[in-house]
Amino acid sequence: MLERLKDILNFIIKKSGKIGSFLILLLIILVSISVILRYVFSIGFIWLQDLYIWVHAIFILLGLTYTLNKDEHVRIDLLYRKFKKKIKKKINIFGTLFFGMPLSLILISNGFDYFYRSFLQNESSKETGGLPFIFILKFFILLMGIFLFFELFRQTLNFLREKK
Repeated sequence: MLERLKDILNFIIKKSGKIGSFLILLLIILVSISVILRYVFSIGFIWLQDLYIWVHAIFILLGLTYTLNKDEHVRIDLLYRKFKKKIKKKINIFGTLFFGMPLSLILISNGFDYFYRSFLQNESSKETGGLPFIFILKFFILLMGIFLFFELFRQTLNFLREKK
């Protein structure tokens, strides 16, 4: 049962990372169109600028947990790389339980309030001609907190199952 749960969580995180990787292509296309319109035709659209900012933010929010899942995140490796595997495991468990989990719970709690308030107000861009429905973007902050919690939970299960 526990292995099935870990597999499901891993599947969700990997799929979100794959979606995020496709968003980088969309981001390149949107920025390219914006630059061509602005500098070749002297045309600018606020909604287009908002859109590529949104895509960039969503790419980062989805990619964060995927990067953690692949163990490709940035570390301050001055000391860590020289430690034995047992010490690294203890550091990782400590960091996950005392820093990662509380951060993910804060993101979930505050992210929900942030999203829900925006949803109730039907918030849109403050710029004239900007995108409506900002709550969609704010939802991804909440989603990132949930995904981060799932990934940290999955990693904790892995840490506890590993042999010393």
